Amino acid sequence: KTTDYGKTWTKIIKGIKPQDFARSIREDHQKKGLLFLGTENGVYVSFDAGENWQSLQLNLPVTPIRDLVIKNDDVVLGTHGRSFWILDDIAPLRELNETTASFKFHLFKPANPIRGIYNLNLQYHLGEKADSVEVKILDASGQLVQKFIGNQEIFKQDNSIPYWERDGNTKPTTAKGINSFSWNLRYEGASTFPGMIIWSGRPQVGPKAVPGKYKVIVKANGLEKEHEFEINIDPNLKGITVDDLKKQFQLAMQIKEKESAANEAVKEIRKLKPQLESNKTNLKDSVLVKEINSVLMSLIKIEEDLYQVRNQSGQDPLNFPIKLNNRLSSLRRSVETGDARPTDASYVVLAELSKELTILLDAKAFIQNNSLKTLNEKLVKAGLKSITL
Repeated sequence: KTTDYGKTWTKIIKGIKPQDFARSIREDHQKKGLLFLGTENGVYVSFDAGENWQSLQLNLPVTPIRDLVIKNDDVVLGTHGRSFWILDDIAPLRELNETTASFKFHLFKPANPIRGIYNLNLQYHLGEKADSVEVKILDASGQLVQKFIGNQEIFKQDNSIPYWERDGNTKPTTAKGINSFSWNLRYEGASTFPGMIIWSGRPQVGPKAVPGKYKVIVKANGLEKEHEFEINIDPNLKGITVDDLKKQFQLAMQIKEKESAANEAVKEIRKLKPQLESNKTNLKDSVLVKEINSVLMSLIKIEEDLYQVRNQSGQDPLNFPIKLNNRLSSLRRSVETGDARPTDASYVVLAELSKELTILLDAKAFIQNNSLKTLNEKLVKAGLKSITL
């Protein structure tokens, strides 16, 4: 390298393998002295203007790096025979030094995510293994968007949970050294219940956050670090505004609330049914048994209108018609497909489904506040337990 316009030159090859001759070199446009080197057999990085180099190969195959460019927060490699390779989010490399490496806990400033393109990718350094790590996402007003807690050194997906029941997020890890965590830019999903099978919708996955300012707070080893970030709108969108996406988000949140209400009603009915069945088997009074059956059948009818109870496998919706909670989830999926202002028809459909939901929830409330209340009084007189949630 030269620092005097070519009058003198200094070799900067420490750490580079002898056979890895240089093909391309670039300096980061934000941090002076952060260099990336493409060679005949791979890629290197230097944090001290070339005085020392170390491999940045990661999972890149051994291949000539004919050219490279730093675009925003990514390093884009043009290889020979291996197409383009992109190293996402080099923000931690810009901060990394001997001081940060010695910290008990350090949260690297994340790159701004792009809605529909890049998630929020967090990277943090732990000087010692943590018992747990907590990540909170807040919006511009300070309201909690999502919270995640992890207590494993390496995140392991529970494969006993079908993929359609997962919310799409991982958990923050607790290992000593560099850890990574990704938020999919979605709010908390709707309430669900075990074994629920839904087609053309995923209620457990929440609505997409709108572009704007947010804050992430990470707690580990008794310390708390935070950074502000901004969710950017996809620059490839044409004719779509942030206001359009706010309307999309608002409608998606309204639908999510209806999904939760429907699913919570199913959960409550499923808590009442076993109690009714149990009391029925302990009774000899045929009149009271008949009254229990009447309440039970009324609740079962509401449950069956809310959810297709005959679904036992992921393919059963082929055989049985979808019910109200599935129709709500399908509507939200339709509203959130792509980035755009909701159609007028979406609001009309939500209004229709909301009326159906209100009728069912009112019927359930009437049973609990009247029929079930009267039944409980008789059960207590008969020396049996009352039915409660």
